[in-house]
Amino acid sequence: MTHAAYDRYERQIALPEIGLAGQKKLHAAHIAVIGAGGLGAAALPYLAGAGIGNITVYDHDTVSPHNLHRQTIYQDAQTGQNKAEAAAKYLTALNPDIKVTAITKHFDETTNLPDNLDLILDSSDNFATKSLLNEASLRHHVPLISASVQGFKGQTGIFAGYYENVPCYHCLFPELPENACNCNDAGILGTSAGLTGLYQAHLALGYILGFKNMRAGCILSFDFKALRMQRLELRKNPACPVCKDIDHHEEQPLNESPMPKIMRLEDLQGRDFIVVDVRTQDEINSDPLYTKDNIIYMELGAVRRRFNELPKDKLLAFLCAGNVRSAQAASWMKSMGYDQVCILDRYSL
Repeated sequence: MTHAAYDRYERQIALPEIGLAGQKKLHAAHIAVIGAGGLGAAALPYLAGAGIGNITVYDHDTVSPHNLHRQTIYQDAQTGQNKAEAAAKYLTALNPDIKVTAITKHFDETTNLPDNLDLILDSSDNFATKSLLNEASLRHHVPLISASVQGFKGQTGIFAGYYENVPCYHCLFPELPENACNCNDAGILGTSAGLTGLYQAHLALGYILGFKNMRAGCILSFDFKALRMQRLELRKNPACPVCKDIDHHEEQPLNESPMPKIMRLEDLQGRDFIVVDVRTQDEINSDPLYTKDNIIYMELGAVRRRFNELPKDKLLAFLCAGNVRSAQAASWMKSMGYDQVCILDRYSL
């Protein structure tokens, strides 16, 4: 990763759940976003900003004045322009390091999705397209994150019906409505679309990073007027006519990095290790805890700035007053590619 790229993503790389390894996952990901309207216009900037390396945007529609109260990536001067092309221009200006492709054709049964997709984001506004995207997800074995919004209510969820016990979109909606209103007919508050689209983007990032609470089968439902959110974990409908007979993977993978081991001091005897004390100087002065020569003092806040000063050829045993800050430091170092890390159990000293 270049210094410029590191500077761009530094604030999220600093999270131990992401780190450099997670940022590389985001950069390697390819997401197709179908629909650059109220949902897509909210999700797309955060996908690009987070560093999703390849984004393909599908939308045949053009920018209209009545879109602008909720589709805020577009400007009044862009009225009449194709949304996919206008969105691609916006995203490229936001993050020139990623690849953005605009597809201006109407998405139908003849539309081909790119190869090597990691996710399909369904930001469309009609059930016919959602049905097509569900079938594409099952056919290509690519997870589908579908969202919908109307008035003050929205929902989004992750579907992957090619996994055993994981629902497809039709498991949740076995009979697609034929006369459901879209936001043009029923009305919508711009923030309802924006918040739903943001949650859709959040699920996409969490899924790629392997967060265990953002796996297929996770459904979020929102009532933005009442300020209520409900999270559900749904299972496959065994009678679903769309996904019941396809070849299933047994279990969906979980890519989340495990927490480094907590080790007692006696467990480290005979090993080539260095203790990294992440406490403050005042804490160290009042209670040294560990006084041998193989120790480095580096406060937790400094670990993220100075991590490259720590050796990779020795086991790094992180230490603090209660195993919390040391766990944060060890997890973050592991995400940065340091395989030999552990948490030195403070209560073994």
